[in-house]
Amino acid sequence: MGADGYTIDLDLAPEVVDFDGFINYGTPIRGLASSSAFGQLSPPTSVIVSPNVINQPIFSTRKVTTSVSVFDGQTVVLGGLMREDVQKVQDKTPLLGDIPLIGRLFRSNVDQHVKRNLVIFVSARLMNPAGEPIRSDEETEEEVVAQPPPEATSPLPELPLMPKN
Repeated sequence: MGADGYTIDLDLAPEVVDFDGFINYGTPIRGLASSSAFGQLSPPTSVIVSPNVINQPIFSTRKVTTSVSVFDGQTVVLGGLMREDVQKVQDKTPLLGDIPLIGRLFRSNVDQHVKRNLVIFVSARLMNPAGEPIRSDEETEEEVVAQPPPEATSPLPELPLMPKN
């Protein structure tokens, strides 16, 4: 809370982590094998004993850091957490796109760019330790007391007559 009791000092550091997939850090494990055909030994050959797949996840991170002072109940808008993905799209006409040479006329390969911008809205409120707002947004309403309507049978008040000149 600021010194004036109405402002809030915010330090904001939102971070977005996206899973991008896996990368294989392993290499196949090879061994030597020899075979005998017709009682003769052949030279040893290399064979794959195990594919040795070691997948590690890949993540991308986007973050922004800012400090701002706002009044109680106000909203801060953070933007600029942009991301662009490129997707390769291969489109073809069924059957015609599979014909050698001529099929190229019925196929298309396009890089599709998808841009995303994340916008974050933060509304700040001053709260007491019990979790209740310090200041209420609702204005106090004046209590209006309804007066009973005048009765239809009551006589009208008499007005003094003005003297004629």
